[in-house]
Amino acid sequence: MWEYMSRLSYKALTPTDCAEQVEEYLDALTWALQQKDIHNIALAGAYGSGKSSIIETFLRREREKKRTIVDRLRSRNQRISAISMKISMAEFEIWKEDAGKQEKTRRHDDSSQTMNEVSEWILKQIFYKVESDEIPQSRYHKLCRRSFWSDYTSVALALFLIVSLIFLFVPFTLDRMLALVDWIVLQGAFSTVMGALILCLFAALVLGGAVYKWRFLFSNFKLKVLKLPAGTGIESERESDSVFNRNLDEIVYFFEVTKYRIVFFEDLDRLDEPNIFVRLRELNTLLNNSNAISKKTVVFVYAVRDDLFQREDRTKFFDFIIPVIPIINTTNSREVLLEWLRKEQEKDKCGHNISEQFMRDVSPYIADMRILRNICNEFLIYKGTLKKSRNTALVDYKIFAMILFKNLYPQDFSHIQAEQGIIKEVFAGKESYRREKEKVLRDWVNAYQNAMPEKDVLLKKNELHDLVHAPLHGIINEENISLVREKAKNNGLLVFLVRRGYIDETYVDYINYFKGESYPESDRDFIRAVKEQRETEFFYVLHKPLAVIQDLSVEDFGQKEIYNCDLVDALLAQDGEEEKKEALYTRLKFSDKRSWEFLCFYVESGKQSGRLIEALAMRWTNIWVSIEDYRWIFEDQQDLFLARILENVPKKRIGELNVDRVLTDVFERNANILQRLKGVRADCICEALDVLSVQFHHLHIDGVSKVIVDDIFTKNRYVLNADMVQNVIVHVAPLLAKDFPAKSYTVVRKAGYAPLVDRVHDNLIFYIKEVMLQQEHLADDEADVLALLDQLIEEIDLCQRLIDKENFRVSKLRDCCYGHLQNYEEGVRRIWDTILSTKKLAATWENIYVYWSQFRMTQELHEFTVGNVDSLRESAAEYLDGDFIRAFVNGGFDMSILRILLPLVREEHIDANTVTEDFLEQIIFAPESSPELRGELLQQYGIGHMTERIAKNLYSLQLPMTKEIFFAAWNYLSHSERLDLMAACADLLGSEDFERCFDDMDEPHHDFVDRTKHKVRISKTDVNEKIAQRLKDIDYITSFADEANPATEDDSIEATVLVCWVKAIS
Repeated sequence: MWEYMSRLSYKALTPTDCAEQVEEYLDALTWALQQKDIHNIALAGAYGSGKSSIIETFLRREREKKRTIVDRLRSRNQRISAISMKISMAEFEIWKEDAGKQEKTRRHDDSSQTMNEVSEWILKQIFYKVESDEIPQSRYHKLCRRSFWSDYTSVALALFLIVSLIFLFVPFTLDRMLALVDWIVLQGAFSTVMGALILCLFAALVLGGAVYKWRFLFSNFKLKVLKLPAGTGIESERESDSVFNRNLDEIVYFFEVTKYRIVFFEDLDRLDEPNIFVRLRELNTLLNNSNAISKKTVVFVYAVRDDLFQREDRTKFFDFIIPVIPIINTTNSREVLLEWLRKEQEKDKCGHNISEQFMRDVSPYIADMRILRNICNEFLIYKGTLKKSRNTALVDYKIFAMILFKNLYPQDFSHIQAEQGIIKEVFAGKESYRREKEKVLRDWVNAYQNAMPEKDVLLKKNELHDLVHAPLHGIINEENISLVREKAKNNGLLVFLVRRGYIDETYVDYINYFKGESYPESDRDFIRAVKEQRETEFFYVLHKPLAVIQDLSVEDFGQKEIYNCDLVDALLAQDGEEEKKEALYTRLKFSDKRSWEFLCFYVESGKQSGRLIEALAMRWTNIWVSIEDYRWIFEDQQDLFLARILENVPKKRIGELNVDRVLTDVFERNANILQRLKGVRADCICEALDVLSVQFHHLHIDGVSKVIVDDIFTKNRYVLNADMVQNVIVHVAPLLAKDFPAKSYTVVRKAGYAPLVDRVHDNLIFYIKEVMLQQEHLADDEADVLALLDQLIEEIDLCQRLIDKENFRVSKLRDCCYGHLQNYEEGVRRIWDTILSTKKLAATWENIYVYWSQFRMTQELHEFTVGNVDSLRESAAEYLDGDFIRAFVNGGFDMSILRILLPLVREEHIDANTVTEDFLEQIIFAPESSPELRGELLQQYGIGHMTERIAKNLYSLQLPMTKEIFFAAWNYLSHSERLDLMAACADLLGSEDFERCFDDMDEPHHDFVDRTKHKVRISKTDVNEKIAQRLKDIDYITSFADEANPATEDDSIEATVLVCWVKAIS
């Protein structure tokens, strides 16, 4: 019990003594109280701004302080809270209703009478503040609790005085008393002392009884009428004087003898009587001017609203004004409400089903802190009471909205209890509007169903469907807002709450308890309608449906007029009534228009729709066939039917309902079916997919439960196509999805999802044909393409198609199907040839060598090599063997290819039939050719294949020379070139060789042919000198010497010539 109470967050409506953000107010008030000339202080602010809380907080803090009030206010060393008193006199407005007309009334009509009464109440609060013994000389006495012994003592003393007087003035009284004592002694055989004590005790008992009776009689004694003789009377003070004037001396006396020096006045401004403040100011002036209390200043503090006085009047009236900023108004009540809501959520894990947006919506209507607190208090009470008294769950924000309306419009709220008022009128107007609008829509559909486009007709039908099922706030728009405003009499709050659905058709549930003994007239109207076979709306509200069920017979449940949501809810929610249930099921299976309309409505709105569909499915095998055949069941309604079937019908029965695979087709032909069934439990859908053997061709999985998607992909409930494989990738490896389907196989492998990988491998040929080859381009990784080719070695045509489609490059040909050469040599060759022809092999000598070593030089290899000259220049070729080089050198390649291998070529690699003059010339002049190769080729093939270019460059190339090479080149040279060659090769030539050469030369060298002794003059050059020296060495000439040339005018003739003397031979 106490734990529950500790969770409550009720807030008192009284002012708090722990107000926040009031430091400035308190400092200002403290300062004002310290000023000698300030006697009237105002706390000015709007209603609900927190003035009373400031006063309470001020007094509490002063009580907690150790210091005392300033000297001018204290009579003794007392705290400020001890010398302060509060006076409150609130006036409230009460509404009374007279013949349908509301008017505001007050307690008084006469202003002067009101003034006196208020003044009197102020005096009462002042004088009742203290005990009577504190103001013993006051004429005002109040009832107080008197002690019995106090009264007894007083009476005893009075009696003692009387007895004493009797003893003094009445003779023989003492003698008589003594005689009475003696008699008592004689009667009881007591001593004289004991007799006297018994007499005293008896007298005391009699006195006690008299006192008790006297207290009882005088406490109930009232003087109603005092009749005086004619001509006599009692004159009192004039009634025309004000209460303050008549009691001024009492007030002065009060403040003279009591400790109070500060008086706080609250709520006096609510009286709308400014004159009372004038009287109070006059009173304050009189008190402070009184000599009796002049040394003890009296300060009045007024909590008033800002607009009490006009303009300069307020500054003239008050000595000091402290403005109070409202704690809450329509602009910041939202923050207060949200803070309250957050604290409630922290205090109770269950919290309240109220959104922050709702609080923001309603906050502009709350401008007073007390009203806000009371709304929160009443909400907690209503919620706790209503939810305990009902089996149905109530919505928290609707309770709050109703409490808000109750606090701001209490009179209108009270009318709801009597089923009257503007709220009832608002919702009553909905039915008339809906019927009119429904008639218009139905007439349009009937008139244009076959004449207008199907799309337009469907829109109208959807509008009609929404109209029938929509609550009031769902059909309100800018065009028909008057539907609410007229009925609500322009009550802005009610219009807003209804438009937002915060107050709706269920408002009755939020204002009273649920009682089950009887049912209202509306329920009886429904029973009569069924009996009379009159149709009612499906959503006709039944307040006591269980009682209605009891009053209807089994035959009644076999009529279409029985269709009512509340009734079916109650019927299916309870056990028993099996005959009535069967009658209802049988009626629904008739499949007439009214039955379908109710089924569609109930599946969407009924609380027991699952039970109803289950019952029908167990009795109606062709239910789904009928649903699809009925043309007015739209897609969203079919989804609801399907959802109820999946959630409520046993798995085995679902399989039986799958007549001609109708349910399977629903899943397979609708890619978004799982999104449409998002609200259905995952296990229900998985079981249905299993029993229906669904194979998805296309599927949208965004927002679909992971459990369902995992079940589909793990158990292969889909066709192996690009769309479904992409769904799997998106689900298991979303980061790889961007590469699919370009990398159809690589992505599958990298995803590593075993069910998909295994399925692809088990159906690899199908996957390649139906998924991979259907793409415009493929870009799988090299390793994956090679792996596929290796697996598809028996499907050569498929391998060639795959190679042609893939955008990849084989780095090493040895990695491609090399292991299958022994058993599938021809297949491997076709694959390699395809790779070469599609230029998807890295152009390296290694790859060319691997291919050549298996299949020698083929047309494909030749074309590939020719087409990749630039790449081959960068490729290493040191490891190529002689056979490969010989094959390439003699393979008919042009020099651009051969130059790459020339550093490795030797003379033995070249076949004789390969060598031509052009071939030889290109080899010799290729910079890549080694000197050794050039020399070997020149010696081997230079004589038979000498060319002019070779002959002219023999000397510059520094090629090794033979006499045969010399004469092979001789015929290609000019005179000067011959001299140069002769000089270069002079050591190779003999006399006969020189004679042969001179014979082919022009003058003057031709003169050396004559071997008789004579002199030959030749130009003096290095070449001629070298030749002359060789001729002398071989005794072809005897000597040679320089000789001056005869003078001539031709400057071109050398000044000196070389003279050679030919040696004569026999």
